[in-house]
Amino acid sequence: MNSSLELVTGQFPLLRERVTSLYETDELFRELCEDYATCALALDRQEFEASLRREYAALRLRLETELLGYLHEAEASNARKK
Repeated sequence: MNSSLELVTGQFPLLRERVTSLYETDELFRELCEDYATCALALDRQEFEASLRREYAALRLRLETELLGYLHEAEASNARKK
């Protein structure tokens, strides 16, 4: 499993199947997952001064919100098709 996919499914374990499906079929979602992974890994591996750490933490939160929004939209779109 790709590391960005692992990080996102680890963050949203109840949405694992939906995340995996979108990751495999949607390039924009995959890029969003990669952005999330880059940010999360940077936070885990780098020593930042407090202000920069807060910025990265805020970015990670925005990316999580965007991922959840994307997942919600995909689910709503699938429900409309049925």
